[in-house]
Amino acid sequence: MTNDNSTPSRRVAVVGAGITGPVLSLCLARLGFEVDLYEAYVRRAQDVGSFVNLAPNGRAVLERLGLADRILEQGRAASSVDFANHRGRELARNPESTTNIMRGELSGALREAATGDGVKLHTAKRLVALDESGDGHWRLGFEDGAHAEADIVLGCDGVNSATRRLLLPDAPRPTYTGVVGSGGRSEIGAAELPVDGRFHMVFGLRGFFGYQVVSPGVVWWFENHQETRERTFAELAEIDDARWAAALADRHRPDPAVIRRVLNAATGPVGRWPVHEVPPLDTWHRGDAAVLGDAAHAVAPHLGAGAALGMEDAYELALALHRHPTAPQAFTAFEESRRGRVAAMAKQARQTGAVMTPDRWIARAVRDLMLPMAIKQGVRKGTEAYSYRPSPWPVQVG
Repeated sequence: MTNDNSTPSRRVAVVGAGITGPVLSLCLARLGFEVDLYEAYVRRAQDVGSFVNLAPNGRAVLERLGLADRILEQGRAASSVDFANHRGRELARNPESTTNIMRGELSGALREAATGDGVKLHTAKRLVALDESGDGHWRLGFEDGAHAEADIVLGCDGVNSATRRLLLPDAPRPTYTGVVGSGGRSEIGAAELPVDGRFHMVFGLRGFFGYQVVSPGVVWWFENHQETRERTFAELAEIDDARWAAALADRHRPDPAVIRRVLNAATGPVGRWPVHEVPPLDTWHRGDAAVLGDAAHAVAPHLGAGAALGMEDAYELALALHRHPTAPQAFTAFEESRRGRVAAMAKQARQTGAVMTPDRWIARAVRDLMLPMAIKQGVRKGTEAYSYRPSPWPVQVG
């Protein structure tokens, strides 16, 4: 692959080592690129975040790369996703198999796989400057005063992407969705709540709750609810974990008792965060640099599709850079191939969010009536979230 001036272009700087970044780095390294992966934080990836429900489209990427069993061994498979209303009545069941895995465990395993394929990982490298030199190279500046150079820069640094801000300063900023998310772990007597292999979703009166009993006595859970005023990460972090979990339990008092039981048994850190999305960008690249994943198109979290969409992006962009003679050509082809799917996923996420916590009884009645049919129709047709199949890999995967 070459730059426009026909000089070999193989040095790639990937910014962000969450989920999208390590997948992209690994793919590029296998395709012959020299890859440096930069992460702002120094703490272990395993210590970060709540859990991810990885759908079949995300697993499909890992399978194509020969990594699914190795990467997801720390996760817990769910044989179905079950939906119930605030009275506990089952509305529908989606028989698609998904995997719940702690976000940090997933990220850590992906980083390990990437470095095993020759990627150089640099932690405590927070990007603060990005400048294009006259010879077509990029100079990256970090908060600690260090600098690096690369032929191609790829930002995988999430919804609050520094790469996007520096590369595309006129791009729209993330917007608050009016939703606060939470996630945690609870310990309950094994006989009280048995392992059933299902991921349970409850449309509560004042919030949406999901949980899975991942092993005897251990429950992973998440909660989303609406808050008009946006609270910052710092504001939310000031609240004591036990107090936050108790407030959620009170919020779900009208809903099935199992929700309050799980919340009152919360142990360890309880994550919470304001949920943002990134409005559509006119372009995801400038010159030989681009953003992808949540940095380019963070969608509302109501499908749990963000991680898998980022993995799709990473895989397909690596192939585009392998196929096209210049990075700008690869970026253009990549964007054209991805825009339709991303737009469809964003629309589906917004529609799902609109029915999660309607505030009028008539809206809830319509939702409860229509949702079983909608889910069953989606299963028959193949939902947008799960329909992706990775493009063929050009070489033998190790």
